[in-house]
Amino acid sequence: MDSDDSLVDDELQPQALAVRIDDNDDFDLNIPPTTGNEYLRRVREEAKDCPQIVVADIDTSPFLQKQTVKIKEHGGRFPAPKGFTPDLQWQKLQTANFAELRQNLQRQKILMAKKGLLKRDKLPQCNDVENWCRLCFGRLMPPGVSQREVKSEVVMEEETKPKHEGVLPLLSIIAALDQPSVIRVLEYHINWFEATGFSDKQGMWFYALLVSLQKPLSPEACALIRSLARSCGNLRATLESPEDPRLVPLNLFICLVSRYFDQTDLADPGT
Repeated sequence: MDSDDSLVDDELQPQALAVRIDDNDDFDLNIPPTTGNEYLRRVREEAKDCPQIVVADIDTSPFLQKQTVKIKEHGGRFPAPKGFTPDLQWQKLQTANFAELRQNLQRQKILMAKKGLLKRDKLPQCNDVENWCRLCFGRLMPPGVSQREVKSEVVMEEETKPKHEGVLPLLSIIAALDQPSVIRVLEYHINWFEATGFSDKQGMWFYALLVSLQKPLSPEACALIRSLARSCGNLRATLESPEDPRLVPLNLFICLVSRYFDQTDLADPGT
């Protein structure tokens, strides 16, 4: 049997351009083809002499002196100063405590649901960023905007309202949030963090929202917590002393995102 015929027989699908081969004809590769069939046969014969894999042999030495500086990023965040990262034992302990707290929250939510204590209607809608800002911080300050840049009517409206410092992430609030609301409020806090900096109260909200975040992560939730870890790492890189009170919560969030939520490329190595 002809090798070409056996090749056709082994194919799973019929050829798009079938080539007729006649053993009696006198096919000469040195003569230009006169028909379409002769052209296709010529192409197939020439293809047999070509290697299946072709690699260009390029001399790269002229480019070595022109190469720019190489920068290797670690998860998109700045490396921590020496002595600012926690040891591995601390990270394992925080991860275990976090996992236990998540289980306790689920049990509490089941009990509260049975007793009718989950009051979602008393909370702002998940897309109401202004009222979530008022709830969490007791004021309305759009992310990245100073008070001088806020419209005068908004400032006057805020000044006429009773002053309060916002509320902490109480169990009654966190337990009532569904997953879309958890993700949206987490996104708000990350935006506020990146625009205005980190505070203790915001750290409490971050921790509570992470406790409520379900696994496996959705793509949106995964992107958000990675952004949180990068922001924490970048802020940590600017701290001047390991005694800075912000260091522990920043390390904690990097630890939880990387160790518990399996974003290991963002993890601190530990010792």
